[in-house]
Amino acid sequence: MPDTQQLMALLNTLNGKHGILGCLLISRDGQVVATSLPQEVDVAMIGALSATLFSNNDVSIQRMNRGNLLQMTLLTDQGILHFYEVANHFLVVLTAKNQKINLEGLIRSVEEQGKSLQQMIG
Repeated sequence: MPDTQQLMALLNTLNGKHGILGCLLISRDGQVVATSLPQEVDVAMIGALSATLFSNNDVSIQRMNRGNLLQMTLLTDQGILHFYEVANHFLVVLTAKNQKINLEGLIRSVEEQGKSLQQMIG
């Protein structure tokens, strides 16, 4: 596993693109490995709940015989949460409030960073 500074630098490259507020890289058990979110955000809580959310939806998708969940996008009244599975971890991307989001651009940027993360931690 690369050091946290390398991971944070990679996550920081997404900040500001397509309205992205910041990102979390979390392990399957919800532990935060690295984050580029502002300090006022409760990253431990988001990490734990995000791992549960992704894992539960993955089980549901499998039970529907639709394969494994790779990405998931949730739109809320506070912005977008986009989840991307990479190297047995989850990359969780949060957008800032009141931003016009190009969802296709956001997804493409996350996929590109996901490939870089895969090489780094895979």
